[in-house]
Amino acid sequence: MPELPEVETIRIGLNKYLPGNSIIRVMVREARLRWLVDERRLQRWVVGEQIREVERRAKYLLVRLQQDSTLILHLGMSGQLLLLTNSIPFEKHDHIIFYLNNNSELRFRDPRRFGLVDAIPPAELECYPRLVQLGFEPLAAKTRPEFLYEKARTRHKPIKNLLMDSHFIVGIGNIYANEVLFHASIHPAIPAHQLSLFDWQKLLSEIRHVLKSAIKQGGTTLNDFVNSNGDAGYFQLSLAVYGREGEKCPRCRARIQRMVMVGRSTYFCPNCQKGIAKDIKLN
Repeated sequence: MPELPEVETIRIGLNKYLPGNSIIRVMVREARLRWLVDERRLQRWVVGEQIREVERRAKYLLVRLQQDSTLILHLGMSGQLLLLTNSIPFEKHDHIIFYLNNNSELRFRDPRRFGLVDAIPPAELECYPRLVQLGFEPLAAKTRPEFLYEKARTRHKPIKNLLMDSHFIVGIGNIYANEVLFHASIHPAIPAHQLSLFDWQKLLSEIRHVLKSAIKQGGTTLNDFVNSNGDAGYFQLSLAVYGREGEKCPRCRARIQRMVMVGRSTYFCPNCQKGIAKDIKLN
């Protein structure tokens, strides 16, 4: 599943090529995504509009248009966006095609059909139901450790689970949560309310470091995405603990351990990530 760094990599690529171009036509070949595509909304608020810029909120791509309407895209579990400078035959899962005035195409390809394509009228973005409940943006300058600390003081769930809760903070999937907690030297099962402000300062710093490193590595495959040769263009993160059960910790050489928390594999170093509280329920 594409996570925040992959989506941000795609946003950066699209933002280099789309602004200044206009969407002159939309073809909906398959409307039955996770949420049914409303072709009339796309025709009303997207067709004929010039693209101003491409933004991101959590894992949603927001294509901001000249008259303040917004094309919103979510890749779901298997979605890809392919920017084609030369038209090629459709593949089975090319569901929505946006034709641009420079003779290029933006194709939304989604084999599992868990994605989202929608149009938002002017002035309705802030109340769009799939955005209003989202938590803090980890890379935003206005997200401060003090805010996270205060919001987490009454949260008794394990810190790893809280980091993966998009109502609290967005874009930290299972792999990134494991890596962030390792680099911050925090045990994944410690209840969130037990963390100090200093812990949150470390956590936010490591969240940003891990995500930015992932985005930077994702950029090395950006040409594959722009040239649209069918490759996903997602980077492979150099992992410190995730998937390394039984291997040596890169810091202290202790053996990486694995446990299951709410059905997800969780990896940690028992030496570097101490401080587990007693009687923590993991499932």
